[in-house]
Amino acid sequence: MPREVELDRFTVKTDEGKEYIIIQYQEYIQDRNSDAETVGLKRLATSEELHVHYIDPKTFKIFETGEIVRRI
Repeated sequence: MPREVELDRFTVKTDEGKEYIIIQYQEYIQDRNSDAETVGLKRLATSEELHVHYIDPKTFKIFETGEIVRRI
């Protein structure tokens, strides 16, 4: 089973002023034949576990709500 590590945490805001915390996670996959770990996928989620899509370094879209949010 992959291991997940929190890389970053930051606040974003909608144009209407609603704020969310976005967390960036990094997945690490254990090689079955050795003790080595391979870097896997990164993912973004809100602190409420909503899925977040990356648009650009300062802009994101919350999948479930359709809201566009910007890093503050």
